[in-house]
Amino acid sequence: MSLAKVAREAGVAVSTVSRYVRGELNVASETARRIDAALSAEGHPPVQKQVAGLSLGLVVPSLDNPYFSALADAVADAAAADGIDVFTALTGSSPSRERASVERLMRVPEVGGLIYLGMNNTNEAFASRLAGDFPVVFLDEYVEAAGPRIAHITANSFGGAYQATTHLISQGHRLIAHVGGPAGLRTADQREAGYRAAMKAHGVEVNESMIVRGTFSSAFGMNFFAHMARADAAPTAVFTASDIAAVGLLEAARRAGVSVPGDLSVIGCDGITLGEWTSPRLTTVAQPTEQMARKAVDEITRLAAGESPADHVLSMQLVVRESTREYSA
Repeated sequence: MSLAKVAREAGVAVSTVSRYVRGELNVASETARRIDAALSAEGHPPVQKQVAGLSLGLVVPSLDNPYFSALADAVADAAAADGIDVFTALTGSSPSRERASVERLMRVPEVGGLIYLGMNNTNEAFASRLAGDFPVVFLDEYVEAAGPRIAHITANSFGGAYQATTHLISQGHRLIAHVGGPAGLRTADQREAGYRAAMKAHGVEVNESMIVRGTFSSAFGMNFFAHMARADAAPTAVFTASDIAAVGLLEAARRAGVSVPGDLSVIGCDGITLGEWTSPRLTTVAQPTEQMARKAVDEITRLAAGESPADHVLSMQLVVRESTREYSA
């Protein structure tokens, strides 16, 4: 077999072919296809793709939200199980810090791929930059960026919201408020859409004055009753699009002397551990955090080996605890 002929046919350097054959080099999927085709024409057996020595970059907006903390921990655990080192950058949800952090990680020779939690979806120019030839997995949040080495691992936010709202309706609630996430954020939009779809499917009218959108934070949840004071009716239940906002809402209810679930049923979304320790314990629709992290690491490994990207949407699970109950007038 002539390495020079293979290199010429594939349009790469001889050293690239040599290292690729020895499993020492990961190349773009299109380059890998050209080299593989040229090798096959020369009678060489298929190359076993390897990712030895692979490290990955993990970009996290903040650790204030326990959901991001849990997901980052799960990624680190999944990577460690595969012998993969993780370089972590915190961006503070700042687009400029996002760009700087990711550009730095992409320049680290050991980093062969990037897992991005909750990308700032207003950063369109940067999303286009990532759509190049660097392996990237967007984890949790779907971003409108496509490329030969970009994949998405997300939970079914629409389905989770539908489950949560249906649970409240099945308990007899009809005046159901929705505390949503930031406007324009795909997960938050999908959760409101799931809430609306469940209400419509069960013949329950949506009261628009009971829908509020804001940050995924406990502080926003703490303001629930101030928002509801402007509503034209009092809700008997609320679907909160994040557990951390629901935690804030539970504290606001305690301070206001509102009994949960006696006066108000509350259901959250995400499945953070903190929800098991609130009083009452929080009913939620849980994201499959460990499964999402495992698939993200697997996908980075596949992309680094030159394979084509694959998107995955995983189901959420209803976890019934003590913060919801049957409605009685």
